[in-house]
Amino acid sequence: MRRRRMLVLALAGLALLAWSAAPAAAQGTPTYVGSEACATCHEEVADTFQNNAHRMAELDKEVVAEHVGCEGCHGPGSEHAAAEGDESDPRFKNIKVPSKMKPAESSAVCQSCHRVGEQMHWDQSAHARHDVACSDCHSIHEAKSPAGKGLLKQAIITNMCVSCHEEKKGTLANTAHMPVREGGMSCADCHNPHGSTGGAMIRGASNTDLCVSCHGDKRGPFLWEHAPVREDCVACHQPHGSNNDKVLAGKRPYLCQRCHSYTRHPSTLYDRPDLVGNRLFNRSCTNCHSQIHGSNHPSGKFFLR
Repeated sequence: MRRRRMLVLALAGLALLAWSAAPAAAQGTPTYVGSEACATCHEEVADTFQNNAHRMAELDKEVVAEHVGCEGCHGPGSEHAAAEGDESDPRFKNIKVPSKMKPAESSAVCQSCHRVGEQMHWDQSAHARHDVACSDCHSIHEAKSPAGKGLLKQAIITNMCVSCHEEKKGTLANTAHMPVREGGMSCADCHNPHGSTGGAMIRGASNTDLCVSCHGDKRGPFLWEHAPVREDCVACHQPHGSNNDKVLAGKRPYLCQRCHSYTRHPSTLYDRPDLVGNRLFNRSCTNCHSQIHGSNHPSGKFFLR
């Protein structure tokens, strides 16, 4: 009786093993069949791909060493092609679809080629850490960016950025702002969305390094340095926008009084009536301290010249 029970259990185990292995056996191991096979069903996608930047990988074999074309991103497609569009066939799903994969897995497909240059710091970027995938911003087959540059999902980079960073959208609408709103520059001019060595994925080692890359007249070195300028431009400026002139973080003289509360001048506007008008109107403190970013004049200790 015991021997018969063991025989029944063994046969049941073999049957279960054969049943579980059947789908895998039916599917087999997918192989590469070439983009022509994909085009038989995906004709429209294949047509648009002719003007795609990734098409260069097919034309120049030195760009991508191994497999190119559709299967360069979607993996070997023999099983998927054999299903002939039948979604009930298990082989139909035997293909990579980056937009349906987990963010890290989807981005790994792109990183198989894009690992240097702009994408060098992707793995340590804030976007990667927060599960943003390449396919969240880029569309290989339906790019909306002008001339397909960057293969972006939206025509304007800034619109795509503020779709997540909504707090910056309101800031850019302030009266004093960076020329982003008018299209003079984009978020990507200051930030690298793929990651960088600087904070907030800026294209510089520090905020000051980034700012002076355009504002060269503020670079220095100066004979007389203004400490906040050397430390961080955003101590006084709001780079995304402000309702104060020069995108300042506060109105003058109140901005200056955040540090210079009790030095050289009365601590409030009301202590010296003869100074009130001078400190309230026009450029306030910078009426006199005109070289506030730094001075090279021998007598410019107080940034007066």
